[in-house]
Amino acid sequence: MAEQSLTRRAVTTALVTASAFVAGAGAMTLWTRKDMSARLFNPFRLDDFVLAGVEGLSVPGFSSADLEGRRSILNFWASWCPSCVAEHKLLIELATRGLAPIYGANVKDRPDHARAFLTAHGNPYRAVGADTHAYLQRALGAPGLPATYVIAPGPAVEVAIVGELDRETIEERIVPALTRLG
Repeated sequence: MAEQSLTRRAVTTALVTASAFVAGAGAMTLWTRKDMSARLFNPFRLDDFVLAGVEGLSVPGFSSADLEGRRSILNFWASWCPSCVAEHKLLIELATRGLAPIYGANVKDRPDHARAFLTAHGNPYRAVGADTHAYLQRALGAPGLPATYVIAPGPAVEVAIVGELDRETIEERIVPALTRLG
């Protein structure tokens, strides 16, 4: 009887210890991952955010108030993103068409790199906000860059495109959404 009680106690102790170790390792992994706070404690929503301007740019930052009342385009980009570089000339062309203002959210980028990028490639944006911690990007559900959204009055997401833009996507998804009445 004493042996059986001792065996149960040893098994119980081993299970509790193993469970605590696994839980601790899992918690440590989660909390040490970069930007976990951006995933768990995101202060931004599309209808309630403010992005400060990128230091040294001549265009201002923007907020949810800038997206209210009319359709607009919200593009998430960074100077270090190869797909962002590839799609940028298409954003320049789209901006010249004047269908809607384009707002740029510069994600996890150094201000000097963002300035150099826009100087070298042109600036299609009415305003550029620094999404330093990718809070707005994550609030809209974009897992990476680039990401482009057509924002309807409200503001509300009408079209979401995660990944590099191409001419076909612009003509078949973005332009029709921008010219839609209502």
